[in-house]
Amino acid sequence: MEERQIVIEQRLRSGGVTATIGAIAFVFILVSTFLESGSSSSFPVWGLLLELVVLIALVLVILLFTRVVVRVVQTDFGRGLEIVYGPGGVVRQVFEPAEVEGTYARNLSFAEMGGWGYRGSLRLIRRAALVTRRGDALELELSRRRHFIVTVDEPADFVSALRG
Repeated sequence: MEERQIVIEQRLRSGGVTATIGAIAFVFILVSTFLESGSSSSFPVWGLLLELVVLIALVLVILLFTRVVVRVVQTDFGRGLEIVYGPGGVVRQVFEPAEVEGTYARNLSFAEMGGWGYRGSLRLIRRAALVTRRGDALELELSRRRHFIVTVDEPADFVSALRG
């Protein structure tokens, strides 16, 4: 089994993203409750079921963004990037050393990163970004012409750590 040693890590300031998602959930609940009270639907159970499913999905997303940690890890094959989402690292996004072809420190606007939150898809459009604020960001140039951006403080430190 491959051992991973943490070289550098940073917990992202994700409170703004979490608050925004929470506000969206609150508005959804208010609007759906208001619409439901004025509706004379013969199938009220379907409306409640839909509300429950959406609410559970929003709670899961909020939990994932309450704690986001970006770290450079040393493996047997070199240094890669790992992003851990949620308490206890429920979800992990790993960029192995072999797929990282270039690393850059950038200063980008929201528009250049695609907005707040997780944007894009590495599989479908070959570009993705994890954005918790505007400004300093780490950009990874990945194999198969893919690019990933994540906002971090002092991205030059991450670039140095990845280049080892």
